[in-house]
Amino acid sequence: MSDTQEIRGRVQRIVADRLRADPDAVDPETPFGGETLDAESLDMVEIAEAIEADVGVHVPDEALETVSTVGDLTDYVADRA
Repeated sequence: MSDTQEIRGRVQRIVADRLRADPDAVDPETPFGGETLDAESLDMVEIAEAIEADVGVHVPDEALETVSTVGDLTDYVADRA
């Protein structure tokens, strides 16, 4: 998979689904720690597992510690897809 727009959409859908958030409220600028998502570390691990299953990109724990927004995660995944 190499289309960044497709990856962005898939990652945003995974994040919204795993965190039970309104998909329309999840965009690249949405912070994982803000009121919209309020993601905890276990949530992030589940998101990483879902990304690996859906997109085929492994997101290690170390990478999860460095991403603060949905866009950061999308960029990480797109760079490795």
